[in-house]
Amino acid sequence: MHDLKNFHNYLLAMIPFSKNGMLTIINDRSMFFTDFVMGTLSPFIIQYLLWSNIFSQQSESINGFTLNDMMYYYGFALVISRLNNGYDLIQTFSRHVQNGELEVYITKPYGYLSQRLFTFFGESILYLLLLFIVFLIKFITDYPVEKGLSVFIISVLMIISVIVLSQLLCFFLSFSIAIMSFWVIEYNILLSFIILSSSLFGGVLLPPSFWPDWILPLMKYNPFRFIISAPAEFFVKMNYSLFKDIIIGGTCYLLFFYAFIHSMWKKGIKNYNGAGG
Repeated sequence: MHDLKNFHNYLLAMIPFSKNGMLTIINDRSMFFTDFVMGTLSPFIIQYLLWSNIFSQQSESINGFTLNDMMYYYGFALVISRLNNGYDLIQTFSRHVQNGELEVYITKPYGYLSQRLFTFFGESILYLLLLFIVFLIKFITDYPVEKGLSVFIISVLMIISVIVLSQLLCFFLSFSIAIMSFWVIEYNILLSFIILSSSLFGGVLLPPSFWPDWILPLMKYNPFRFIISAPAEFFVKMNYSLFKDIIIGGTCYLLFFYAFIHSMWKKGIKNYNGAGG
């Protein structure tokens, strides 16, 4: 009971970090609008025009995807790529290291990792609304009513599990990259790496099943897939086998990155010079 109360107090203490993260996005409306139009809507229109033309010249299904499946896949993948985005996390941590500002945060009662995690959650809230809109459209147009309420509830719980796991995995993977700032002076290298990896290995450019056989294992089992493309494909097809793969693969990577951060943080702090970076 005492542990439960401590956990409750911990969550209450973390709420301001999530709130600040959310307000940062809300206050910068121009950034959110630009991110939505340029990062989500425009690529979706391009993909629609491209795949409409491809499917008009091919069979009704390509690699297990119909045109309808493909459009929902890209709708989910593009929104998830904005939701699970570690760009700001890497940039913020790198600046804290370079400017010698870590002491301001690591001397607080709560760990630096927890502070960044809940800020990350707060920054994701608006993109969760976009994801909900895509789900709502798919539910209205595609959901088979005959499956019943119990199947619907199970599906919702599975969807929530996948979203939470993908968010956690994105955070720990991004922080694993960010922690290299202790040794990498130019953090733009780290930002370029995660942007390229998310697009290529995360399946934003192309679903994993469309790649050649020789590279398919890499495209199916890299961590970025469990952050973006696997959740997107699961939301389209609601495949229970894929759900199992996401939970097992995502959890394994999550534990790996947590252990990596724990090890590298100790080494990085030893080399860190807080007096002005």
